[in-house]
Amino acid sequence: MAESNRAVTSLQDIDDAWLAAALGTEATPTVQQRSIGTGQVGENVRFELGWPSGSTGHGGSTLPTSVVGKFPSLDETSRATAAATGSYVKEVGFYRDLQTAVSIRTPHLHRLEEDLAENAFLLLMEDISPAEQGDQIAGCSVEEAALAVSAIAGLHGPVWGVPPVGLDWLPPRTAERGSELGGLYGMLVPGFVERYADRLTPDVRDLAVGFAERLPQWFTSFRTPHTLVHGDYRLDNLLFGTSPAAPPITVVDWQTVSVGHGPADVAYFVGAGLLPDLRRAVERDLFGRYVAELDAHGVATAPLLGDLWHDYRLGSASGLVMAVIASMIVGQTDRGDEMFCVMAERHADQMASLEMLSLIDRP
Repeated sequence: MAESNRAVTSLQDIDDAWLAAALGTEATPTVQQRSIGTGQVGENVRFELGWPSGSTGHGGSTLPTSVVGKFPSLDETSRATAAATGSYVKEVGFYRDLQTAVSIRTPHLHRLEEDLAENAFLLLMEDISPAEQGDQIAGCSVEEAALAVSAIAGLHGPVWGVPPVGLDWLPPRTAERGSELGGLYGMLVPGFVERYADRLTPDVRDLAVGFAERLPQWFTSFRTPHTLVHGDYRLDNLLFGTSPAAPPITVVDWQTVSVGHGPADVAYFVGAGLLPDLRRAVERDLFGRYVAELDAHGVATAPLLGDLWHDYRLGSASGLVMAVIASMIVGQTDRGDEMFCVMAERHADQMASLEMLSLIDRP
């Protein structure tokens, strides 16, 4: 058991008594644990709990039969990346400072422990069950895409035009950030092209390389008001309920939350979440659903329709940027390689379909 005067941020620090205290009971559970998920930057563990008959939490509340703990990645490269990019700081910050400010469905947090000076944390969360994690490589149905598009409006809408300020871990969106992102992308894209030379078509490789000089202008060409964005809104970060006992959709992995432009989150999801032929058939309908959901959250969209579609088209490049950068700075896995290539390919197709480059290549 960890000493009481320091944060519990390691799986080795957790025992039955600590879990009981974290869940607000004096009963002692039997515990089984196993790793779950496919996260590149965090390690997720499910704790299955058996309670003595009649056990309750404070106030007679029902005790969960399982919870999920999220810890720093076991991969040294991924942990170093998290330290450099502030990924763990952002996820802890979201649950600590922002979760209740938005309307998107996220896991209930039982306990938060942080030692961010040591790049360490623990989120002890509700286990969303029964549910299935989305599969970025396989893609999803139109019905699942509709759920996802509706859900993300619950993040954007409540803080549309007035994202939280005064949080030192949540910097404003500025041209300087775009220049920094462009520099990082330009440094990493040669390695991306070399690693996946046999997997990607010449057109995709050329687009990835050529986008380096366009990225700073792309970053500053969005028009819609600032809001909170997830930043990595894709199927692997969504849990779809498989029975009425679970929420229809729950959003996890908040390590890339930032101030940005809402339509980019939507284009990022749609571009890689749907196979290209299906995406082209339903893209405008899904965009219309997003606009309607923003209206439902109090955003007056009628004067913004042109800007919303403009920013959706610009947002189609978000997945290409993520694929290039993330693939080069997290631990390499076979599934990760396939996922990043799929993202690059599908977003390249989306960018071409939407004629995205014409928005930033005009004289």
